[in-house]
Amino acid sequence: MIHGIALRYFVEVARTGSLAAASEELHVAVSAISRQITKLEQETGTVLFERLPRGMVLTEAGQLLAEHARRTLLDAQLVLGEISSRHASSGGLVRLACTDGFVHGVLPDVMLIYHQQYPATRFILESGNPEQVCHWVETGEADIGLGFTIASTHEIEIVLHHTLPVCALLRPGHPLASQEVLSLDDLARYPLAILERGNTVRQLLEWSFTAQGKVFTPLLSSGHTSTLHRFAAHTDTIALGSRLAIHGQPECNQLLAKRIDEPLLQQRQLQLMTMKARRLPPAVSQFLQLLQQQLHSALDA
Repeated sequence: MIHGIALRYFVEVARTGSLAAASEELHVAVSAISRQITKLEQETGTVLFERLPRGMVLTEAGQLLAEHARRTLLDAQLVLGEISSRHASSGGLVRLACTDGFVHGVLPDVMLIYHQQYPATRFILESGNPEQVCHWVETGEADIGLGFTIASTHEIEIVLHHTLPVCALLRPGHPLASQEVLSLDDLARYPLAILERGNTVRQLLEWSFTAQGKVFTPLLSSGHTSTLHRFAAHTDTIALGSRLAIHGQPECNQLLAKRIDEPLLQQRQLQLMTMKARRLPPAVSQFLQLLQQQLHSALDA
């Protein structure tokens, strides 16, 4: 019998990468966690972790067990939540993960709509780069992920995907405002505002410039899209991003979204994701349906 406590310890060691870090997170002695890991390895008849000088890494068998364990623990939380909801007025919890562009407009707007109908529901919203968002959904640390990517993994269920090319965002009075389509040469003639490394916009733009033997040095590099948009709204700087990222932001709604004539910049995919094969709690499922509806409306606008 694989016990819940052992799975919980196992998942935390897999997440943190060490017994010491798991001990600190769980407030349980290292020896107790180690014993449970050993028991799991005895029951499965195989080694689940590679013990390395700098931590513990899952073996192939450990990866298989980790996928099972995460879903098992989430299912247990779901059942307990359903039981407790019959005896309390709790509206549930929705944990969201997204890339930075959705922190300031899209998700807060949908959360407000949902809150008006289900005021007892609680939210947790975390932002990170595309790899982090996928990881949080894969490991069950987030219920719903929203972000841009050019690839996906087998542990992710893609609920909605939509090709959303990288656009040039510029103010109405910009010298290039009258052009319907911009080229890389156009971008090279003006200062650029772009997200820091680790995101799809930066990656695709670097590939595009490199393919044409060009380089660029952004005037402004930031981890926050709202900073890029505000700077572009008041200067001749061109921000690189998406028209969806400025949706619902009063100060940035005036920015013009111009198509860029570069094939690589057309490859970016918007993805709404959940953990594959996971049964979602009612609050998460309801919020996901609303988010899908609002995204479709914004994309069709």
